[in-house]
Amino acid sequence: MGISETIVAAIIGALATMLTAIVQLVRNRAPSDGRPKPKKNRMRSVLATIALMIGCIVGGYAWSSLRAVSSKEELAATMEAEFTKQFAALAARQNPASDPTTISARNGETGSAESLAHLPPCRIHTQPDDVGPVTCTDAAAQPIALCASIPSAAHATNVRVQARVPKSESPWLERDSGAPTLGSLHIAPATAEYPVSPDQKSVCTDVANFSVEDTLAVRVIVEYAFGGAPGELTAAAPSSATL
Repeated sequence: MGISETIVAAIIGALATMLTAIVQLVRNRAPSDGRPKPKKNRMRSVLATIALMIGCIVGGYAWSSLRAVSSKEELAATMEAEFTKQFAALAARQNPASDPTTISARNGETGSAESLAHLPPCRIHTQPDDVGPVTCTDAAAQPIALCASIPSAAHATNVRVQARVPKSESPWLERDSGAPTLGSLHIAPATAEYPVSPDQKSVCTDVANFSVEDTLAVRVIVEYAFGGAPGELTAAAPSSATL
């Protein structure tokens, strides 16, 4: 069990005081010449004992105070060094360009980001005398840009588009490679990138729901990588299921 240095100093002072008092008592009670000592000598012994006791107390207190100050200085130096280290690491994360090892360390790193949206059915205004099934047209459809944010230093390697009817048991269906549609979902043939912040950019694709009955949950997944030249975006493997 560890004992603090303050307690050790106090114990040393107390033992020294007790030892000094015992020695003085023995000397006073057993004079060497067998004759009683004068009152003046006894008074000197008492004063010497008191002085030694005060000296032990002051010495113990001074030692404990010195160690406390030294411990505070060591703790302050340790905390300052740790704060400096953490601040340098935070600055390097906030400004990767200031650290030459950051870019090389991220080369080859991959990741993915996704975004989800619910597209309402295509609204068609029909007349009472309309005959035949009601279908959505490009003029009636309401396309949106579905975007996912990736690091600005990365490049997109694959953009996957999935869809399903919300609150249903059906799994996510994924478009075939290069297909412009996924059931009633129409997908733009190309993607676009827009800067969001110095560290982020958005990869967007336009989608539109051509169903006149069902709301579609649409999800875009952008896979990205660091390092190397951006290549041609690839699509996911074909899926045999349909919406």
